[in-house]
Amino acid sequence: MTARSVPSTWKNTRFRPGYASIALFMLGSQWAVAQQTLGSMNGTVTDSSGAVVQGATVRVRSLATNLEVKTESKSDGSFNVADLPIGTYAVTFAKNGFRTAVYPQIVVQGNRTGTLNAKLQPGTVASTVTVEATPLLNQTDTTIGYTLNELQIAETPLGTGSFTQLAVLSPGVSADLLNTAGSNAGLGNQAIWANGQRDTSNSFTVNGIYANNIFNGKSTSQVTSGRVAVNIGQNGNGNNPSGEIVTSTSVYGAIGQALPSPPPETIQEMHVNSAMYDASQGANGGAQIELTTKSGTNGFHGGAYEYHQQTGWNANEWFFNFNGLPRPQMHRNVFGGFIGGPIKKDKLFFFASYQGQRVSDQLLATSFVAVPPHLTDDRSSKQVIANDVNQDFGTNITPSQITDQAFALLQQKAPGGGGYFIPSASPIGGL
Repeated sequence: MTARSVPSTWKNTRFRPGYASIALFMLGSQWAVAQQTLGSMNGTVTDSSGAVVQGATVRVRSLATNLEVKTESKSDGSFNVADLPIGTYAVTFAKNGFRTAVYPQIVVQGNRTGTLNAKLQPGTVASTVTVEATPLLNQTDTTIGYTLNELQIAETPLGTGSFTQLAVLSPGVSADLLNTAGSNAGLGNQAIWANGQRDTSNSFTVNGIYANNIFNGKSTSQVTSGRVAVNIGQNGNGNNPSGEIVTSTSVYGAIGQALPSPPPETIQEMHVNSAMYDASQGANGGAQIELTTKSGTNGFHGGAYEYHQQTGWNANEWFFNFNGLPRPQMHRNVFGGFIGGPIKKDKLFFFASYQGQRVSDQLLATSFVAVPPHLTDDRSSKQVIANDVNQDFGTNITPSQITDQAFALLQQKAPGGGGYFIPSASPIGGL
């Protein structure tokens, strides 16, 4: 670690307790994040005969931001560089009496320690040996898992655009089948099972921040799969010929059951650790899933996207065909953009993104409501309504059993002035 001098203006200044609290909070936050969003690099420097090289200068420079870290090999030839932001680095090894060795493309992954063993050739420092092919080794921990980089995430087709579908690429991990593209799919997240554990046994972090669902621990945002349905009214399976549970909800109602869902276009790296992970990666026994979003670089970069689904691109469901019902209308648009770049070159960077979702799903409005056939526009009193209900359903409802609120609803005119409003959230009788 490089020591930094203290400015003279600080030496004679009293350090107030309030400032100390803020400083400790900021340092504590950095340490917590460093466990999962930063990576490390270690290795051993040897000569052509295999003997260790002591005191070799090791320079690690980020290709995206020009961040440079300098260290030296120890008496046993080993070196270690910790807390590196994820990305690609150029690593240089130099020592008098040896040719300078350059490794131009070394990938650093979050919460991983890459091992780079350098071999120096006799010669002058001015001469350089560039090593193009460098295997990415991890000789530090025994974690079983899978790491996806930015390119792999971008090239993997995702049915609903959710990162949770990428988890199946890790050994021992399986995910739920795609349910639907409509509003009931919520944010499109899928349930995940790792090594026979329940779908509530996984841990999720986004940029090092714990992001598990505090309500039921699930990763899915499908309302039909949730333990608690956040909606206003729900019909049973037998009331809908499509065979689905119909809920009066939308993607907004499903947010309370879902995980934060950064768009795949904004994710730089994803780890799915399924076994042999250490205690720093969470307290649950399932998979440890870590997301790291992109950040700014010295060059401006960005993009825009849109995903569109519509009725004409979807086949009708079997139960709808069986009951002679038309294909329900469904239109879904997911659109957004992102941009990143420098605020001050080599010093300060920014990255921002936006995603919007517009869903029009007729599937949620397909249901059957029991309405008394003799219910007419004559709704002048509770007695008239009670007589109609008793005649059609064989009940013995009295006017006093019809609440004032239900009576007021039944007397409302329909929009546009044509007929009366008939509530469909509850049965008429017994309100």
